[in-house]
Amino acid sequence: MTVAVRFRRHLRRLLLLLASCCLISLLLSAYFLFSNSSPSMHLGQSAEPACSQPLSMSPYRQLPYPYPPNPPYTHVHTDAVVLVLVESQYSQLGQDIVAILESAHFQFRMEIASGKGDLPPLTEKGHGRYSLIIYENLLKYAHADTWNRQLLHQYCTEYRVGIIGFYRSTENSPSVLKLRGLPLVLRTNQALWDCCVVSSSPLLHLTKPGTDRGALPGEDWTSFSSNHSSYQAVLLARAKEGAAAGSGDNAGPGFSLGLQATVVQDMGLYDGVRRVLFGQGLGYWLHRLILVDAISYLTDRKLTLGLDRHILVDIDDIFVGKEGTRMNTKDVKGIFVGVPTTEHFQVGGLARREAI
Repeated sequence: MTVAVRFRRHLRRLLLLLASCCLISLLLSAYFLFSNSSPSMHLGQSAEPACSQPLSMSPYRQLPYPYPPNPPYTHVHTDAVVLVLVESQYSQLGQDIVAILESAHFQFRMEIASGKGDLPPLTEKGHGRYSLIIYENLLKYAHADTWNRQLLHQYCTEYRVGIIGFYRSTENSPSVLKLRGLPLVLRTNQALWDCCVVSSSPLLHLTKPGTDRGALPGEDWTSFSSNHSSYQAVLLARAKEGAAAGSGDNAGPGFSLGLQATVVQDMGLYDGVRRVLFGQGLGYWLHRLILVDAISYLTDRKLTLGLDRHILVDIDDIFVGKEGTRMNTKDVKGIFVGVPTTEHFQVGGLARREAI
């Protein structure tokens, strides 16, 4: 009888110990789950006092690169060519996009975007013809008919092709706009200031985190808001004091008079297509840098610019100046005092110095 009592006593202790371990493990799992997860974020809302601080709640800090990962059946062979769909061949934004592509020596093909969303042939002999698609007008993409939208979506998911889109507000734009087929809301015609680059964005390559203080050019800015975790802010700005974040109406869901997302990145978690959307054209200098970084990111660095820079100092004209004003060897060497890597510099006309 004593042995049975001892056995039951030890069994109770063992069960109590196992129950305690299970409870502790559940508590630890819940803690790590909720501390690393990202609830639905409104891109227009932030309680951070300084917009240059990183977004600690952003889920992409733990995501692998590239994201989403390529499934084993996905065709990833595409030509390093960008398809640019413009309003017309004379549109200003279209010309700005082409100028950036040409300056970076990226191959591209420009087409006029049709109202129904008709597309040129996207594949040829089993491989993709384009690594990236840029829409000058985001609405041409959003309002494409069902057939062309599905065709484009299938191409983007199978060949891992991203989309870049621009939305420019006009005086006739609605104050709040819902994009068809996407959990994204746009608020138009805003006056913003103090634009900052979100330091935790994986899109950044050439662009450095920081804040460009002062008023942003124009009062036709568009901000983005979404309750889906696939959308993350790349550029944030503040609404001007005394001005509503739009046309003066009450702020809708997902909006505030604080930080507004003027450039957003779609991580592809919603429908498998990665996108970068701009709330204005390329008149703002930061948008030009972000566009180059977006091209690099969405093409998985297939179309990218290196970080090395070379400076050409041309001093030919100084050698043909008047007596007493011409450069000599000592003057030329003095130009590069304190320059750490002079091998990156080329001095035009230096070989002609002794002949003059």
